[in-house]
Amino acid sequence: MVKFENIKEVQNIAKRTIEHVQLETKEGMSELDIKMLAESFMKANGIHGFWYYNIGAFVLTGNRSLLSISGKEYVPSKVKVKNGDVVTIDLSPVLNNTWGDYARTFCLGNSNNDINEALYFIKKLHYKFIEIYNPNLTISTIHKEIYNTIHSNNFKSLDFRNNFGHTIEEDITQRKWFDSNNNNNFSTFKFFTFEPHIKKVGANYGIKHENIYYFDGTKLIEV
Repeated sequence: MVKFENIKEVQNIAKRTIEHVQLETKEGMSELDIKMLAESFMKANGIHGFWYYNIGAFVLTGNRSLLSISGKEYVPSKVKVKNGDVVTIDLSPVLNNTWGDYARTFCLGNSNNDINEALYFIKKLHYKFIEIYNPNLTISTIHKEIYNTIHSNNFKSLDFRNNFGHTIEEDITQRKWFDSNNNNNFSTFKFFTFEPHIKKVGANYGIKHENIYYFDGTKLIEV
């Protein structure tokens, strides 16, 4: 059984990993280098496995951040990142048979107004989700409202499954999806991710921001 305290522990390691990687990522590193940096840090902090097809850090840089592909197909690029590139890292650590799941996009070096706007907007999407969440609403209903918010603000959803997240399980085959086809009430999800992957219309980069949430009976809580 998935427990809050176990998710909190593994998720804290994931959050520290992103902070470490953001500090240590330099021009000239590749997706493969950044992936190895993140996975090494997680292992040094007690993580011994990765639940997403054995990929601990799914790293996409530059215009490859537009890609939305399964981990079964992912191969990290050896192309070197440069100043002004966006870097997206999606982590999948396992600790005590419990998943962490945490993703962030950051800009290496000098950012610009378009990137800053996108990073700000995706945080607003999380606030919007928390605001409209209701365990008695269907998952598809909330999906539609988030989807419409994205498109009405001159952004586009990039996920190849058109989903915004999934449940946290102990078996990857048991995941349930936060998508337009799921007409169950949100109360059927105990621990789940919200992870919109978006781009501004006309931009050549993608932005991702992922947290794990649960409903404590009164409000939605980020783990």
